[in-house]
Amino acid sequence: MNKIILVQPENGLNETIYAPLGLISLAAYVRNDFEVKIVDLRLEKLRSLYKIVESQQPLAVGFSMLTGSCIKQIIEAAKEIKKINPEIKIIVGGIHPTFFPEQTIKNSAIDFVVINEGEKTLLDLLRAIESSADFSAIDNLAWKRGDGQIQIGKTTTEFLDMNTLPMPAWDLINVERYSNGLSRNPGERVIDFYTSKGCPYPCAFCYNLNFNRRKWRAKSAEKAFEELEFLHNKYGINYFIIHDDNFVVDKERALKFAQLIIDKGLKIQYSVDSRVDYFEEEFFGKLKESGMCELRVGCESGSNRILKDIIQKGITAEQTLKAVEVARKLDLKLILSFVIGWPTETIGERQQTINLILKIQKIHPKAAIYPLWIYIPYPGTPLFDKAVEMGFKQPQSLEEWGNYFWGKAHIPWLKNPEEYELIHALSPFAWYNKKLVSLKNKSLKNVVRHLAIKFFRPLVLFRFKHNFWKFPLDAKIIVFLKKMAGK
Repeated sequence: MNKIILVQPENGLNETIYAPLGLISLAAYVRNDFEVKIVDLRLEKLRSLYKIVESQQPLAVGFSMLTGSCIKQIIEAAKEIKKINPEIKIIVGGIHPTFFPEQTIKNSAIDFVVINEGEKTLLDLLRAIESSADFSAIDNLAWKRGDGQIQIGKTTTEFLDMNTLPMPAWDLINVERYSNGLSRNPGERVIDFYTSKGCPYPCAFCYNLNFNRRKWRAKSAEKAFEELEFLHNKYGINYFIIHDDNFVVDKERALKFAQLIIDKGLKIQYSVDSRVDYFEEEFFGKLKESGMCELRVGCESGSNRILKDIIQKGITAEQTLKAVEVARKLDLKLILSFVIGWPTETIGERQQTINLILKIQKIHPKAAIYPLWIYIPYPGTPLFDKAVEMGFKQPQSLEEWGNYFWGKAHIPWLKNPEEYELIHALSPFAWYNKKLVSLKNKSLKNVVRHLAIKFFRPLVLFRFKHNFWKFPLDAKIIVFLKKMAGK
């Protein structure tokens, strides 16, 4: 049986390391035909990958590619693998190559680009490589012919029925390693998994609109529960991060899933993603009864004009406040995200977002807020096209996309990008909520963080309340302390 290696690259964001759900799904789909090894470069060094390639001499190495700095690592790794053995095929798939298949396949180290969801295309491709068959019959594929000419096959919009897919190949990763990194409290054993894909809403900034074409598809409640129960029994997982784009689209399915947990008597907790217009006390009360304790919600802005006319979110700031009230009544933790720097956003509208966040924190003591993100145009979205119209210079090559960094203000309509970056950097101190943070961790990182918050939070709050961003000495000291503590 031929071997393949699937690789999860670094994302360059210093974020929480979740399980590589896409790769273990791909591995489960192809493992009956090929021996699969998964390498996670967020946990391993590149040299570890090269040693595995040298020893195993796989048929192909596949990389999951997102927009941003991981592209540079993928290109570097692909070139090195070609030095080890030029016959090893390099395959990339994911959101970015789906939107830019021709630009991606132009890179000399990349042999194939899988477009859209990868399970069926990857299996068909590996079989064709193994048998030296023609690639033109494979849907959703870009490749180079022997003469170097680029070919892009037929692209389809059909998605596999999630109920027909095998359970992800959890045995091919070290679940313990991911769980240890995700656990926040003593006794917690945490892992993430998903029960659905896609989203039916038309948010103009979201990749889902074109990648999943507003199609929401899901595992049945029974199949989703089967995986949860397996992870609970096999690995002792008692806290599940359900990483669906929108878990509650089908309320009947969500309630049935909750009832299965209750009927089995599982003592677990879980968190889900939702929208503010799904918040109903009776509905979420039932989910809470089954162990749902936390909701992640994209609120995006405090300006109704931005929400309606620019990002087409289909919600209002007033609905956000009502959702927060429901969560407070049910004593559910919230993790909310907001963005500043939207196209045409005024300083006044930016302040509306800040004021909404400050109001939320007064209403609900268990509302946590992500750092205020600066809007970054994401390729393949309607708002990306608008950003280009407004002067945004999009990268012209795969290598240039590798320099696309999410923590910086790339957008030309911001006259003072440094101010936005300052707001982003200081927002965790403004939104800090001691009721949501464990003080038991005495590491240098945690001690420095709490000391910085204690001394600088009053000034930071003054800045946010009064829109005052001059003389940012406090921000420079905070950045220095974070570096000293190893972030």
